[in-house]
Amino acid sequence: MRARPITMLTAVLFMTTASLLYACVFRTEHTITAHITLDIRHIEEQASGVLDYVEGKTDTLPGLEPAPGPQSWWRGALDVLNPVPTAWADDLKHTTSPLVTDLARRMRERHAQVEAYRKGGCFGENNRGYLELRDCDSLGDAESRNAAQKLLAEENKDRKALYNEIARLNADQGVTVSTVESIYAAQRLRRGQRGEVFQLPEAGPWFDEVARSPLGQQLGGQCQPGRWVTLP
Repeated sequence: MRARPITMLTAVLFMTTASLLYACVFRTEHTITAHITLDIRHIEEQASGVLDYVEGKTDTLPGLEPAPGPQSWWRGALDVLNPVPTAWADDLKHTTSPLVTDLARRMRERHAQVEAYRKGGCFGENNRGYLELRDCDSLGDAESRNAAQKLLAEENKDRKALYNEIARLNADQGVTVSTVESIYAAQRLRRGQRGEVFQLPEAGPWFDEVARSPLGQQLGGQCQPGRWVTLP
């Protein structure tokens, strides 16, 4: 008769342990999914703010550092129960750095020149977030072409440094330079003006977004992965 209470206690303990394990596995899986989404959204928001500053739409760079605050009791309790550290939203937010500020300032100073070349079709924006020199009437002589190439090289150098720095700031979240490049390329394409030359994204989620957009509908048959197009 004593075996029955022991059996019931064992069953209860087994069910409790199984429930906790299931909850931890589910929470971890959900956290990883949210973690990746927040990474991309965070950098997209930062890119939008940086480009607003570079283009002169604002005079301040985005400050992305989370506001300090006490840790809630329930967050601490859940971290104890979960054997895998949780990636909380405010932990994913990284502030800008002095290097980002310096690079954005230099890009802002040359923006008017870059924009003039881009509007004239002399500079094209590729799908990796960099400028490429295009054939245009205003670069007919060697002096003009050399000046354009020098400006392009300076701009691309700072862009590369910016992408590397942003990836470094978010390295603990698995963000790569190529991801940052793609985000900035997509942001610039969204801001593109009629007559400017852009390279569409390669096949994948970034291209699918363009294909579904009003721009993709306007381009029609020209909307192909990796293709250079003049914005309508």
